[in-house]
Amino acid sequence: MDGERQYADGFVKEGANKQVISSQADSLIKISRIWADFFPANTSNQPI
Repeated sequence: MDGERQYADGFVKEGANKQVISSQADSLIKISRIWADFFPANTSNQPI
């Protein structure tokens, strides 16, 4: 019985972590889109 409870706790925590990771990814995508508006495509062919 105790093992099942530990498994359930781990499953819930893993699910919560995945939600956090996906929301962080969404934020990064939004930021990169805003960034792309500030810096148009011509930045890619500038010398480093």
